[in-house]
Amino acid sequence: MHSVLFGRRSSWVRGVLVCLGVAAVGVVLVLALAADYYSGVYGSALAPQVRLSAAAPFLLVPVWVLRRSRVGPWVLAVAGGIAGAVSLGCSAWMHVAAGRQGSSAGRADAYTLFEISALIVVLILTVRHGAAWPAAVAAVVLCAAVVVRPVAVEVSENSLLVALFCTFAVCAALVAALGARLVAVERRRHAEQVRLEQRLAFARDLHDFVAHHVTGIVVQAQGAQVVAASRPEMIASALGQIERAAAEALRALRHMVSGLRTEAGLVPAGDGEQLRALVAGFALPGGGRARLVQEGPVGSLPAAAMVVVHRVVMESLTNVRKHAPGSRKVSVTLRVLPGTVELDIVNDQPGPCEGMAGYGLLGLEERVTAEGGTFHAGPDDQGQWRVSARIPFGSAGRDLP
Repeated sequence: MHSVLFGRRSSWVRGVLVCLGVAAVGVVLVLALAADYYSGVYGSALAPQVRLSAAAPFLLVPVWVLRRSRVGPWVLAVAGGIAGAVSLGCSAWMHVAAGRQGSSAGRADAYTLFEISALIVVLILTVRHGAAWPAAVAAVVLCAAVVVRPVAVEVSENSLLVALFCTFAVCAALVAALGARLVAVERRRHAEQVRLEQRLAFARDLHDFVAHHVTGIVVQAQGAQVVAASRPEMIASALGQIERAAAEALRALRHMVSGLRTEAGLVPAGDGEQLRALVAGFALPGGGRARLVQEGPVGSLPAAAMVVVHRVVMESLTNVRKHAPGSRKVSVTLRVLPGTVELDIVNDQPGPCEGMAGYGLLGLEERVTAEGGTFHAGPDDQGQWRVSARIPFGSAGRDLP
């Protein structure tokens, strides 16, 4: 599978982009640290507060190792909130120290570009990877810490401009982190939806193909037990039919497993010959047989419609064998009309009412309605059990006469 979300090439590109982003962030942090060092921030009167608050973002480093564990997102968000709280506390400490009478801290520089840049990085990581509710609280604390730091010592025109720039930077970081988080959530939701659809498709195919043959095996074995005493010469024929049904079930199961290993379809698509062989090979313990009536250009049916027809017939015959083994006659009528195929399967005995709630009929209804058709199963006016399906071909069947 080589899609935008799951392809190998896209994964390699994402890895390269992550490496480039980490390198760019590292360069920015190094430049900010150098700017702070040469501006004398770490040697000013506010050096203790600056050094303590600059060390706060490093709380995230040991926690980052635990990000993929069960408690990792919570610990990550809590660590981000603590880093922001420490920075806010140091800003308050700077404001108090600068406000003392005669203190030289009032003229010190409190911009601390390294800490502001590091807190923005912590904000991105916390919002992107932290647990939802603690990450929201931590994001508020971190945003306040970044915006308040330039005006911690005094409020001037320059400090307000720096605070405004920090506000823009924080907003951009929040948008980027939230966007990345939403993309990750959507990717997980899409992957889960794909897995669910694959499980449902596998369940339908398992029921439609394997259960059909297994039901035949059970019915033939039960019939052989009934006639074993009175007509032992029929045992060999019954055993041959059981062997053929078991071989067909094994073949279908192998095809499904191979379809899971590759990108091929899970089951054979089915065609007119397979449909005729399916109906011709149908037999009931009491001697009942099925008869296929075809009207219209059946050979010109598109593959998608033929797959649905094949499975509706297979499931209907399986239900007759399972719920109405005493039927004497089963008719399968396939009519191909311009743009529509109509299918009717009728047996001369009504099926059980609870059969309408079975997984097989529900699965058939899902298949038919997914193709834009209609499906109905139940007793008709004559008291016979009837399964009816109307399936449009769309544009694939417009060229049919």
